[in-house]
Amino acid sequence: MIAVSRDVLTKTFRVLRTCGGGARECVAYWTGAADNDFVDCVEHPLHSSSEGGYNVEDRWLTEFWTSLGQSRRSIKAQIHSHPAAAFHSATDDDWPIVSQCGFVSIVIPNFALGAVSLDNAWIGRLRADGKWEQLPLATDVLMLS
Repeated sequence: MIAVSRDVLTKTFRVLRTCGGGARECVAYWTGAADNDFVDCVEHPLHSSSEGGYNVEDRWLTEFWTSLGQSRRSIKAQIHSHPAAAFHSATDDDWPIVSQCGFVSIVIPNFALGAVSLDNAWIGRLRADGKWEQLPLATDVLMLS
């Protein structure tokens, strides 16, 4: 179970909206100390994007992984926006930032321009067989405080 404050959720939506501008996908990562499941930061990677996808800059990603290791932090979930309905695309399935069983992926519909809520989001967890399991409720993996 990942613990996320309303402030982190609100900041995540702000990042997705500002970056995407209602016309492009955007991505963010929820991070926290490696020894617990509390999210205390929203990381916004350098990336290129379009209406139908995004690509995180390689150099930024290398530096990010190094920074996480040095500070004993981990990525708890990846979050990105889609132009219309929320779903996990084949690219989303094949290229998560973390490919460890239990990792959480969240897709926010309508370029995150709706209510600050996970009610219409696609939320999934990576299974041991490498397939994504869509979860019916955010509360299946997230505890909002």
